[in-house]
Amino acid sequence: MSITMHADEPMHGLRPDRRPDPVYAAALGLRPAPSGRRAAAFSLDALAWVVASVPAVIGWVLLVPAVVGSGGAVEASDVATLVGPLVLVAVGQLLVAIFGITQLALHGRRGVTIGKASFGLRSVNVASFERPGFWRIVLRALVLWASQLVLPVAGPALCFASGLWDPEGRGRSWLDRIGRCWVLDARHALDPFDAKTLRHARRQVEAAPLAERPALPSLATDRAVDERTFIPAARSSSGVVAAPPVVPAEPDAPSSPGAWSPPPIGLPAAAAPASVAPISSSAASTPPVAPPAAASRASATLVFADGARLAASGTTLLGRSPARGDADPADAALLPLADVSMGLSKTHAAVVVDARGVRVTDRWSSNGTEVVAPDGGVQVLEPGVPHTVPAGSSVRLGGLEFRVEEVGA
Repeated sequence: MSITMHADEPMHGLRPDRRPDPVYAAALGLRPAPSGRRAAAFSLDALAWVVASVPAVIGWVLLVPAVVGSGGAVEASDVATLVGPLVLVAVGQLLVAIFGITQLALHGRRGVTIGKASFGLRSVNVASFERPGFWRIVLRALVLWASQLVLPVAGPALCFASGLWDPEGRGRSWLDRIGRCWVLDARHALDPFDAKTLRHARRQVEAAPLAERPALPSLATDRAVDERTFIPAARSSSGVVAAPPVVPAEPDAPSSPGAWSPPPIGLPAAAAPASVAPISSSAASTPPVAPPAAASRASATLVFADGARLAASGTTLLGRSPARGDADPADAALLPLADVSMGLSKTHAAVVVDARGVRVTDRWSSNGTEVVAPDGGVQVLEPGVPHTVPAGSSVRLGGLEFRVEEVGA
């Protein structure tokens, strides 16, 4: 039994009319190649073609006068003088053929030519951002060659200049439309052939950004009740990050049920226990004593994209099913995360919060860990190397993301 995709199934990057969506491409970080660098890349390709044809040109320069001077009747004594020019012509034609086929293959399979690679440009399929395809590039070259036959010099110039009046503003010329390709700036913007970076960019665009999440009710209890005060009877979308604190009961009070564990962040939270052990009047009158170690520990709040908030301190291991390693402290917290994109490793990353701030270390995960600065800059973490994350920055793990807030002692 074969599995096929329905024709009307939506594809990312396409509008409802099945045409490429420039807005989606721009959101990924793809940028059209500047006209100046495109012209420079074409000039370099043309110069390489001229260099490859030099032997043929020299051969024809030597061969034509010899043939014309003999009136077309070449004697046996003159054949030896024609061998050199004929060899030059053959070598030149062979070099031009090899150069042309190589350029077509590189352009179709890797999206580059000698000129494009030198100036940091890359051609991709305009819809899928993958390689353009060899035969599409061959068709593009044939149209360019035909324009040279119809209007020498002016034909190719018009074809290339047509990108200046692209109605979508992406610099696509008539040749690009025939080849269904798009020339991008791969040096100063996202390189679509970097599969890992493109995959993360797609996840980021297709996921709702943190700024668009609705404001969650406050969990504070030391303020007056208003419209943003958390009410236990109301249902919250924030989920439960940590188990409720253990409340001391009187010796003769019935024992409380077993400890309740929170579900992984990213999944709907289960209902909390309906009741908590009662507190006696004597216990309520005695002020609680905070553990001295916890009072001095630095902490930070990690805010996940689904609204869950985690008060982190010390070492916290994050992943699909994190486990402590030999080098991890015995009290390292384990935080299982649920990622529908299946991009998380078992122990994906470690977050350490201490007096020096917040540091994130990628634990040799399959899909890597990224830090997004407040100004939008993205840095891919080197596995095993701690990276300081200032407040306001975001951390991407697989298909999940959390923001670092409220860093303090």
